[in-house]
Order: sequence, then C-alpha cells, then structure tokens
Amino acid sequence: MEISCCWCLEGTRIVIEDEEPGEDNASSYKCFRSDVHVKKACFYVGVSALIVCAFSTVCMFFGVYTVNLWLDIVLIILNTIVSLIMFIGLYYDMAFLILPFIVSEIFQCAAFFMLANYTLYYTITFKKQKFYQKFDQMLMVISIYLGIVICAGAVWAAAKCYHFLRKKKQGLYSNAGPRCMWA
Repeated sequence: MEISCCWCLEGTRIVIEDEEPGEDNASSYKCFRSDVHVKKACFYVGVSALIVCAFSTVCMFFGVYTVNLWLDIVLIILNTIVSLIMFIGLYYDMAFLILPFIVSEIFQCAAFFMLANYTLYYTITFKKQKFYQKFDQMLMVISIYLGIVICAGAVWAAAKCYHFLRKKKQGLYSNAGPRCMWA
C-alpha cells in the first residue's frame, strides 16, 4: 500500500508493505472474503477511527455530543492517540503498538453496551414519556448497537493484524507461509 503526501511534503511517499513475497491468496491473514490483507484492513480501521474523531469534533462545535461534553472530549483525544500509535505500529511492524487500540475499543464497546441497555430499560419502563421521546431514545439504542457491531469488526481486524505482526517478528511466518514452532 502506498500513500502519497500531497500537502506537507510534495513528492513524499509512505509505503506500507503488507504482503510477504510468495504469500498465497488462501492465507489466514486476509480479511473480507480474502480480498484484503490484515495489515491493510488495520490501516483502514485506523483511518476510519480518525474520520469518526474528526466528525465528532465538528459535531461538538455545533453543540451535538453524546453523553457528556468532557467525556466526549476525552474519548476523541484517546481514540486519536491510539489510532496514531496503531499507525506507527503498522509502519514499523511492531505488534505491541496495536494493543492500545484493541484494548480501548473493547472498553468503549462494553461501556456503550451498558449505556444502550440502560437507555433501553429506561425507555421501556418509564411511562411518562411522549412518543417522540421514546422514538428518539430507541433510535439512539439502535445506533449504539450498530456501532458496537462495527467496532467488533474493527477489533477483529486489528487483532488479526496483531497476530500477523507478532508471528512475523518471531520468525514463525516465512515466505512459505506459517510453520510450526518446533520444526
């Protein structure tokens, strides 16, 4: 994968090699129906996380935030930092730098799952709400569950990339494909 930098340094290229020479198409380190290598998928996950952070920042300037303003600010900063750390790990083939992204996403999924369940319980049991209030809360719960599913896919791709980089560094992954540790 090659990224050309057009704004800051004209003519500068960043090349991320994600496939080993001689790697077959049936490798276990492919995602999305064996179309994308896990390292490239992890790069796409990081880019999408940065896009969501930018979108959330723009929304906050218009007064739209999820639960608490300061919590959103902390989450945006945290997600930006762990995404940038993941990019460094991808560039230098350091598997341990992908772990902060995986851990933070798992904790965020768990917290948002509890929030969605609490909101769902509150919406069903609290009878003094008007229909449009219940409808808005149900839309929020559905969007949170959808976000959790998307986040789970991102964590899965990042975890596969982590295992790929770890095995590559240990020498268990050679040009011929995965081999046994004791051979």
